[in-house]
Amino acid sequence: MCLTRITKAFFCSVIFFARLDYSPYGRGLEMYDSSYASYVSFFHIEKSQRHPVLNVFIDIVRQRLIDIRKLKYKLSIGKNQEKYEQDKLSQIRRFRWALAYTLIKNEQLKRYRKHRLCSNRVTQSKTLERIFDKIGLTQTLPRKF
Repeated sequence: MCLTRITKAFFCSVIFFARLDYSPYGRGLEMYDSSYASYVSFFHIEKSQRHPVLNVFIDIVRQRLIDIRKLKYKLSIGKNQEKYEQDKLSQIRRFRWALAYTLIKNEQLKRYRKHRLCSNRVTQSKTLERIFDKIGLTQTLPRKF
């Protein structure tokens, strides 16, 4: 009886266990499974490389390196400096537009915007006023009108 259960469990696990997102070792020993650890690490790396603020920072650094290279190239060839300035200004405008768009669309930074922080404080203070009104502590709080 016990031997049949073990063989059935073995065959079922061989057939149905072909999943990378589940470790055969259980929750406490998952990181000892190298394939599962690689699978989870892949998602951590993917998450960190898609972070919008990190991408903007990398774009800023990359843009400065490109500007330095272009400046060295333009000065070594002796091209017209005005054309380079015009190109640089248009690149800066494009880059700032992309930066503004990225920061506006960043869902993680929306809660830190000035108008959201102010509206949260007003809501919290109104909630506290209602609570203090219910308990009878309205006279101890200075009111701002």
